[in-house]
Amino acid sequence: MSLINKLKSFHIEGAVSMHVPGHKNNTIGKLSDVIKPGYDLTEIPGLDDLHDPSEVLDQLNAELAQKSEGYHAQAMVNGTTNGIISSIYALNEKVSNFYIIGEAHKSVYHGISLVNADYTVISAEELYESELGSSCVIFTSPAYTGSLVKNIKQHIEYIRNNSGFSIIDAAHGAHLSITENFKESLLLAEADVVVESYHKMLPALTMASVLFTKDIQLHQRIMHYINHFETSSPSYLVLASIEYAQQFYKEYNDNIFFKKRAVLIHCLKEAEIEVAEQDDPAKLMLTWKRGAYNLELSFRKTGVYSEMVTDEGVLWCLPLWHEGDSYPFKELLHKISKLTPAVSSEGTVKGIDILEGKICVANIVPYPPGVPLVLKGTAITERDLKRVKHYQVNHVKIEGIQYNINYYMNEAEL
Repeated sequence: MSLINKLKSFHIEGAVSMHVPGHKNNTIGKLSDVIKPGYDLTEIPGLDDLHDPSEVLDQLNAELAQKSEGYHAQAMVNGTTNGIISSIYALNEKVSNFYIIGEAHKSVYHGISLVNADYTVISAEELYESELGSSCVIFTSPAYTGSLVKNIKQHIEYIRNNSGFSIIDAAHGAHLSITENFKESLLLAEADVVVESYHKMLPALTMASVLFTKDIQLHQRIMHYINHFETSSPSYLVLASIEYAQQFYKEYNDNIFFKKRAVLIHCLKEAEIEVAEQDDPAKLMLTWKRGAYNLELSFRKTGVYSEMVTDEGVLWCLPLWHEGDSYPFKELLHKISKLTPAVSSEGTVKGIDILEGKICVANIVPYPPGVPLVLKGTAITERDLKRVKHYQVNHVKIEGIQYNINYYMNEAEL
């Protein structure tokens, strides 16, 4: 039982989580009080039907919809990816092309590829030079690192006034507007569709997400596709965790969060770690003189696990600390104060030079964050390969690279 043993070893080790999910190893919130193996039931009488809710799950969706006036809500157990792809399918029936603002998650490209639609990657500023009629604009906000698209409500209004549609991949923003001291929820931008991953920053089980839709007819059309793609045996544990996370969101007090956040930042700086605060106060980007990759490895050697490392830095997703949480905060501070540089070793660089100038046959994606580096159908450049090699040297997983190598080595059919 290698997986179970691996999970057990992390638990015994007392690993400190600075990554998702938001319950942080069951130390934020009281999720284990409401999520029990005995509650893992199926659609027996009284537990409703997720794909056609009319009872208790309909009540759950109604409660979720109260998060922002004017939206219809649907709890999902297949993650935000399910909501994004289903929304693209539904809107593809209404539009002739898609615009993608900035660095989108691979699920956006997967959805557009599946419907064989045209798309263009543009900046927010280029919106105002684009033909938006019969188009859908897809935003990612907040980004993985916690940065937000500026003036997004203005952008959404402009799109609507020009007969376009809008989707916001707000996977990393389910906790925004949790108090007045956090940035505004993306639901306030009033896009046609907003999808949030409740599990990323709120105390919910992984894959817990919620779809929010403005128009009831569009909502029903998206549900048509969700029913195609989502499992027909939904986890009631995940659903219950969504309900719990919503209650946590409604009742949260941030006094302890900002006090502990200030102490943590001070401790990091005392350890000569540079701290870049993000738009989202629950995200920090960390660097030090020995480089981001060495910093992440040094943390990991002490049992502190980060969300992601890139050339930009080490990303930490802060816990939503609260009265009565069991997060090992003092232990975290102690580990930071005793942090020493780890001995780094270079990862193996695969023979990828064969790919220079070739057409990419499968998206090449550093994961995390899951934002494609080279898109299917585009030429792979020398610069692209240098970046891939850099990631490989630093032990970053690259999805799709082996598929491309195999294709051109074997000339295999897709």
